[in-house]
Amino acid sequence: MRTILLSCVCASVVAIAPARAQSVLTVGPGGFPSIPAALAVASPGAIVEIAPGTYPAFSCGVGVTLRPAGPGAVVIDLVSGNPFPPIGTSVQFAAPAGQTIHVVGLAFLLPAAGMFPSAHPEVLVASDAVFEDCTLAASQGFANGSLRVGPAAVVHLQNVTSQGPMLRVSGRATVSQSAFTGSWALGFPLPAAWIEGMLHANHSVFVGGSSSTQAGGAGVDTSAAGQLFATDCTIQRGAGSGASCAVLGAGAARLARVASNTPAGLPAAATSGLGAQRGGPVVRGGTLAVGYRAEPLAPVGVHLSHAIASTPLPFTTQPWGAPLGGSFEVAFGLTDAGGQATFPFAIPNLAALAGLPVWLHGWSGWTFPLDVAPPVGGLVR
Repeated sequence: MRTILLSCVCASVVAIAPARAQSVLTVGPGGFPSIPAALAVASPGAIVEIAPGTYPAFSCGVGVTLRPAGPGAVVIDLVSGNPFPPIGTSVQFAAPAGQTIHVVGLAFLLPAAGMFPSAHPEVLVASDAVFEDCTLAASQGFANGSLRVGPAAVVHLQNVTSQGPMLRVSGRATVSQSAFTGSWALGFPLPAAWIEGMLHANHSVFVGGSSSTQAGGAGVDTSAAGQLFATDCTIQRGAGSGASCAVLGAGAARLARVASNTPAGLPAAATSGLGAQRGGPVVRGGTLAVGYRAEPLAPVGVHLSHAIASTPLPFTTQPWGAPLGGSFEVAFGLTDAGGQATFPFAIPNLAALAGLPVWLHGWSGWTFPLDVAPPVGGLVR
């Protein structure tokens, strides 16, 4: 059965490829002088390739892919050497409904937390977006920086690392194989993530900020309306002089196989959970290996889609990460005695596949509600 299902994956990827027409716009020598100049003429689905270098904050209002044009770092600088950045200095992503912005391999430099949190320069994501292989770092400044998921946004973060800037989720976010470390403001440590919407995390690390005079910041803090789902994660408070919990707030939290330096302060562990890890990027002519972890001898089904979503369903514990009717099953099996199941997916070596989103969505369980994992996959390279 697995051989037949894996053949379906290859057939679906090949079938969709001829219908895709993507223009490539280059920022840098021989191309557009700036990122805004390229975005001003970009149509939905275009690829904006950015030459290595440092660029100022910008706004993106169309569903394009932003990625480096070649080897070398592409840094988006929200500080520009100014220790007092003006209010509203932000990178903003806000595409129309039905479009998704893909950000691959970019680095964002934000101010470190400090004495003027009102400035709060941030990476603001106000619409559906995917961040893959990106980094966020805090410079020495006087404002709080963050990656903020707006109330109407559905965002997936995969292999994203943040050292200082907080993850703030007002909408819905899934996180896979990522790491977030909190910072501090006015001498008080901040959490790595603040949730007032929904966060579904998988194989990720959240460490609160540290302070020499205060208790370490929580790994994750939630509002009363916040929802946290975490599987196969590490969540811990930062170093500090007093006691603090790794997970704070009045929101709902469901944790499965979560490690912490303050385990006594975690909510009660769930009896089941489904985690997923990709073995590496999605490469033409290569194999995308996805490993799932659940209960021993549990069923695991895998669906494929070309878009992300966040849909609460009555028969799943966590929201389903694919559009309804926009995915189909491509693999099914049972975990072994250790709770592991790995599925390899061959990616055809076709130039037309470059830039195609390929997302795999897993579910597991013998009874309802089923556990689901965040999407794993990415843009075909």
